[in-house]
Amino acid sequence: MKFAAGRQSTGADDEKRRRRLRWYIALAVVGVVLLVAAAGYATVRLTSSSSYCTSCHQMKAAGASWKQSAHAKVSCVSCHVQPGFVNSAVWRFEEAKNIVGSYLNVPSTMAARVQAPTDAACLQCHELSAIPTVIDNVRMPHESHVQMHNLHCIDCHTQTGHIPASQGTSVSMSECFMCHNGTTAPNTCLTCHVTAPTAKVHPPNWLKAHGRAALQDPSECLRCHHDEKAFCDACHSIPTPAHFSGTWLYTHGKAATADEAGCLGCHNYQTFCAQCHQVNHPANWVATHGAVASKGYTSCLVCHPRSMCDQCHGHGTVKPL
Repeated sequence: MKFAAGRQSTGADDEKRRRRLRWYIALAVVGVVLLVAAAGYATVRLTSSSSYCTSCHQMKAAGASWKQSAHAKVSCVSCHVQPGFVNSAVWRFEEAKNIVGSYLNVPSTMAARVQAPTDAACLQCHELSAIPTVIDNVRMPHESHVQMHNLHCIDCHTQTGHIPASQGTSVSMSECFMCHNGTTAPNTCLTCHVTAPTAKVHPPNWLKAHGRAALQDPSECLRCHHDEKAFCDACHSIPTPAHFSGTWLYTHGKAATADEAGCLGCHNYQTFCAQCHQVNHPANWVATHGAVASKGYTSCLVCHPRSMCDQCHGHGTVKPL
């Protein structure tokens, strides 16, 4: 009887040990699950913040332009991660690898995966049917352009989330003329403008003053002058034939007198013309210029043609260059 009682007591102890072991295993599993959940929650919280996205030095410029945009209060992931649980999970898994990799000195893969916002991302906030057809005198039925013409939001709104320095968020007419070129779609003013723009939209001295404005924001010019090559280059890349005559430096005076504004459309008087036209020689310069010219007279030839020297010195008396 004593032997049987001893065996029964040993069996009960074994059962207690097994129960404790199961509890330990259950607690360990719960602990691991909680640890993984905490790590996942921390990763989601961290990677959902725009401060995380802009913490990489490669994203500093993008972060600065985003902060001054109309979407400054919209997180980066709202636009740049395709909506949906699977897409979000895949992206955050990759970012979790980057976080761990940063401590192990493993290169980040962020730059290779940054993608432009999709229509689905935009439509999370912007309902097509709710966007007015006419905005600021411009007729733009968004719904038909997206659904019927297969355009994407980012095709036109290229600067909404990231504004380049000194530029605005308005859609440039250059985007419109991707389709409205007179062949694919009509390009008359009243196709888009409810009221046609006035003919005199620039001040009288605009030809002279437009350069500074164009340098600050070229896209603003292209809202109307949509073809830079056809419009701007007519002056800026193709000077008049006389410019290439070889003597234009010395003969341009007559043309400049007849059309000063035409010259000042490209050249600034203070920084360009004044280099020659505001040089003041001393009263006795004719008698004293020889000593200066003998040290190197190439600077004289910037304004004066060689023939001017020959009028006094005679041919061959001035050393050739």
